[in-house]
Amino acid sequence: MRKLVTLFAAVLSAWMGYAQNGSEVLGAMAEKMGAMNAYQIDFELVMPTATDSSKGSCEVWGEKYVIAIEDMKQGSDGSVVWTLIGANKEITLDAPRTNSRSLFDNPTKAFNFAEELFEVESVESFENDSRWRLVLLPGEGVLEGIERVVVEVDKTTLLPTRLGYDMAGVGLWVNIRSIAPSQPSEELFAIPSVEGYEVIDFR
Repeated sequence: MRKLVTLFAAVLSAWMGYAQNGSEVLGAMAEKMGAMNAYQIDFELVMPTATDSSKGSCEVWGEKYVIAIEDMKQGSDGSVVWTLIGANKEITLDAPRTNSRSLFDNPTKAFNFAEELFEVESVESFENDSRWRLVLLPGEGVLEGIERVVVEVDKTTLLPTRLGYDMAGVGLWVNIRSIAPSQPSEELFAIPSVEGYEVIDFR
């Protein structure tokens, strides 16, 4: 009986240590998402200044991505970033922002919180121990204008369920509705050609 109690205590201690180690949680999440190779995220964007939330989706495949919110769509074929703005009837072209960790600048690295770029300020367990909530402090120049990043992770799937950006006390939340492996085609990430749209090249 004593051995059983000792074993249980050791397992519980190890689990609690894992739960308190934010870097390990983030590493496990990044590894789980990376193992999917290509994936699609459906999300809801909640902004404090908006009365309604906005639905969005994101497709990632290696260094390629497409993210769509309402009538705006941004993507990259790995060498060019293009942005399609329906309201302005224009398509802009720019160089990839490969070092960005923002979901809206570079979704391919939005959930890769490397230790040398982010400090874990706190990690807590909530919702009946079903999820972790981590508060991260970006290093200098990592996320301009963003003071904190909040990421919530499901303990069972090790996938993110919520992402928040704190900008001088103003929060912007991305509620993740689903993440699933996908099999996109190269055409999905190609620069769109839309009749009547002006193409502006900033490269």
